[in-house]
Amino acid sequence: MATRQANIKGIVFLAEPLGTTLGGTALVSFDLVSTPYTGGADTIQLGGGGTDQGAVTSATLATLMQNRRRDGKTVTIFAASPGPAPGAQAAATNGPVLYPQSVAVSAGNVTLNLFSAYTAGSAATTTVAAWDRAGTVTVHFTAV
Repeated sequence: MATRQANIKGIVFLAEPLGTTLGGTALVSFDLVSTPYTGGADTIQLGGGGTDQGAVTSATLATLMQNRRRDGKTVTIFAASPGPAPGAQAAATNGPVLYPQSVAVSAGNVTLNLFSAYTAGSAATTTVAAWDRAGTVTVHFTAV
């Protein structure tokens, strides 16, 4: 089982339901950097390696979020879940849809697997790194 690093495409802060000084929710979009992903054998990690909008980084996802906020507060990720929009792999005609599932938080980063259906799907495999549409995860955090 290998860990594939993601390219963080964007981070959008949706709301701060815990209060403006305590944290909230962000939508993080991603695709893969260069290595194909084998469903059932690999995991994808957002943060802790890979790239941030194409620039190589070793920063955790929490640090990337913290840098985007620019308010001097420390971001701590406490939960994550599949986002509202699945990714899509590049192909000659509408590549396969890639649904993030098994989303988990570890050491300031988010890991996930890709499936071919939103629920009860089978593991998806990407044969090329190019994607037509980035995948998304919802990240819940505190900022103090």
